[in-house]
Amino acid sequence: MRMLAQESVELIPRVDINDVKVIRLLGSGGFGSVFEAIHNNCKVALKKFHTNTRNKKAAMQSFEAEMHNEVLSLKHPNIVKVLAANVASSLEDQPCIIMEFVSTRNLQHVIDDVEEKIDFKRRVKFAYEVATALEYVHENNIAHLDLKPANVLVTQEGNCKLADFGCCQIIQERPNTPSRSYLTGTFAYRAPELLKGESPTFKADVFSFGICLWQFWTREIPYKLQNHQIVIFRVVACNLRPEIPEGNDVDNRYRELMTSSWSGNPEDRPTMAEVVNLLKGLA
Repeated sequence: MRMLAQESVELIPRVDINDVKVIRLLGSGGFGSVFEAIHNNCKVALKKFHTNTRNKKAAMQSFEAEMHNEVLSLKHPNIVKVLAANVASSLEDQPCIIMEFVSTRNLQHVIDDVEEKIDFKRRVKFAYEVATALEYVHENNIAHLDLKPANVLVTQEGNCKLADFGCCQIIQERPNTPSRSYLTGTFAYRAPELLKGESPTFKADVFSFGICLWQFWTREIPYKLQNHQIVIFRVVACNLRPEIPEGNDVDNRYRELMTSSWSGNPEDRPTMAEVVNLLKGLA
C-alpha cells in the first residue's frame, strides 16, 4: 500500500485541526471518530484518527487509504465528498479528514428503526443507489472492501451516500507483490477469499453487497450472536451464508441477485455493472 504522498493532499485543501470547531460526536470506530463540526462557517463531518490505538500501523494505513489520489478524485452523487485533510506521516501528526455533512443517520440506523417502513420498493432503492456508487468506484480501479449498512449515510431526502474508504485498495491489472495490509473490514460482510488471505478484487465488494441485500430484506444482523471464528471457518469451508427467510414477499430476481452475489466463487458473482442493470429492472 502506498504511503501518503504530498501530491495526494494537493487535490483538496489542507486543514489545520485548530481551525475546526467540534460540535458533537456522531460515531466511533476502531481507528477514528466522526464528529459534526464547523469549518469555514460551514457544517461538516470531521473524522479524527485515534492517536492512542493499539494498532497504529492499521490506523495509519486506514488514513492513507482514504488519501489515495483515486479516492480523493471521486465525484458521485451517492458518495460522500472529501473536502479537506491535513498532511500526516504518523498518528502523532493528528491525521484528520473533513467531509461533507450528510446527516446523523446511516442505513444501519434505518434498518434498526422499527418506525421505518422498508417495503420492496425502498429496499431496491437502497440497493440501486449503493450499487451505482460501487460501479463508479470500481470504474476508478478502487475496491471499497468495507461495505456494510453502517458505512452508507442517508440524507434528509432518503438518498444513500457511500462512506468510509479506510479499508479500500487500488486494484491494478498487473498487481505488484502486495504489501502487508493490517486492514480487515467487518467479518460478517467479508468475502471468503479475503478471509483466506487472498488478494482483493472488485468481486469482494459484490459479496459484501449480497450480504447487504439480505439485511435490507430481513432487517437482521448477519450471524447475530454467533462465534466470530466459527462463522469465519464455516463461511470459508462450508459455504455458510445468512439464513434466507421463508415466504414470497420478495421478487425472485432480488433473491437470485442476493445469492449469486454471495457465491463462494468470485467468478460466479455478477459485476457491479450487471447488478445495476438488474436493479433498474426491479425499480
